[in-house]
Amino acid sequence: MLLITTNEQLTALLPNIAVTVKGETPLIDKLVPFLNTAEQWVADTFLSSAMLADIGSRYDTDTLRNITTQVVVYEAFRRALPHLDVVLTPNGFGIVSNANIAPASKERIERLQSSLLINRDAAIHQLLTLLCKQQGWLATEQAEFFRGTMFSNLKHGQSLQEYLEMREKLIPLEEHIATQYLSMELLSTLQAQVQSCQFSTDKHKHICRVLQAVEVECLGNSTSTTLSPQEHRTLTQIVELIRSNPEDFPEWHASTTAQLYTPQVFENKKDSKAFWF
Repeated sequence: MLLITTNEQLTALLPNIAVTVKGETPLIDKLVPFLNTAEQWVADTFLSSAMLADIGSRYDTDTLRNITTQVVVYEAFRRALPHLDVVLTPNGFGIVSNANIAPASKERIERLQSSLLINRDAAIHQLLTLLCKQQGWLATEQAEFFRGTMFSNLKHGQSLQEYLEMREKLIPLEEHIATQYLSMELLSTLQAQVQSCQFSTDKHKHICRVLQAVEVECLGNSTSTTLSPQEHRTLTQIVELIRSNPEDFPEWHASTTAQLYTPQVFENKKDSKAFWF
């Protein structure tokens, strides 16, 4: 484990943990396999192994290290909860019991797991916000995954599961918008600028905000690629802005999508069978 090395570090992040008495197995020893698994999950999903190693080498006061540690601990404890009071005996599985402490009900356990998920996902939102400012992270596969749509981070209060479901719907929608209006080349540029929060011009920033609003509206349609007349007009207005500013949007003007908005020119020639007026 790179981030959690002492029982004190672990229990400081978990509410309502009873103090370990002499002779009792420390909580960190019980959670070692879950902490290792959670660290690997965070590395594979958000950081990359190299970034995790870098964060693990930082001081405990480092903000990025603290937020990453929170994600790991909440995820590890959530996974461990169903197993913490179950032991394997020579006669099969048994439940650890204490005459002075009543077993928690299923409903209480579910509420605790729900609370851990909420805390984990709030920490994930902070983690992704910090990562986009880290040199080198934007070139990782993990950054590329979250850069796959115009929404590169969880919204406030949104769960990771809800974000992933939204992302799955956004991908075909954005491909449709790119093919018919923006071009894949310009869309990639806009996605990267949203993730890094660094916009080339105010026009780029404006288009990103309008496009995000359109996509949210589209997600409420019966099919995500069905555009209402108002959404079509809005996207057409974006195209007109792009056409009028070729110096700001060279990707679009060099794309095949731009040809959809370039009227075909007919020329009269001496050998033509007819003339066009």
